[in-house]
Amino acid sequence: MSWLSRRLDHFGSASFGAFGGLGFSQAPAFTQAYLQRLGGHIDEARLTIERVADGRILPWLAEDAREQAIAELSLRLHELERLAQVLIEAPAMLRPVLLVRHADWSIARRAADSFTPTVPVDPASLAWIAIGILLSVLVYESCKLPFWASKRRRAAGPAAAPEPEAARKADKKHAGKKTAKKTAAKKQPDRLPGS
Repeated sequence: MSWLSRRLDHFGSASFGAFGGLGFSQAPAFTQAYLQRLGGHIDEARLTIERVADGRILPWLAEDAREQAIAELSLRLHELERLAQVLIEAPAMLRPVLLVRHADWSIARRAADSFTPTVPVDPASLAWIAIGILLSVLVYESCKLPFWASKRRRAAGPAAAPEPEAARKADKKHAGKKTAKKTAAKKQPDRLPGS
């Protein structure tokens, strides 16, 4: 490998690691933005339920229809509160994973629309940076494996495989050494104890 190709390889690995680290570092920041937007949805759902209950919203609804509307809105509120509780109670390191697993994607899309990347320095973000660098470098190195293997095969060429005749000679030479050791052991006289 030439000097230039090694330098380009190092640059590629470092670039992938940097982009991966920067990308993964945004996971905790995006989770926080999602939680803020989720909190806004929860507050708005509570306010809507209150206004429907006292007749400020949909004043023409009959009492049974109003109760049904409040029940449906309450289900949505409980779903949003449960999601917020799951994310808030989770360790900061696991929140991005739980967000992907449990997210309300309409809220997540809206959070992504207004999300501004940050420069995080909290421990969870720094850990996500390390994870991003590690995974990105592993992906980069994995992408190089097919090229590395084919280059190694070409470099080895036909000389890498021993010829059958040469292999037989090596086996005979090895067998000859074993026979010589056995013969030498037989030629030594047995010693009697005490002699």
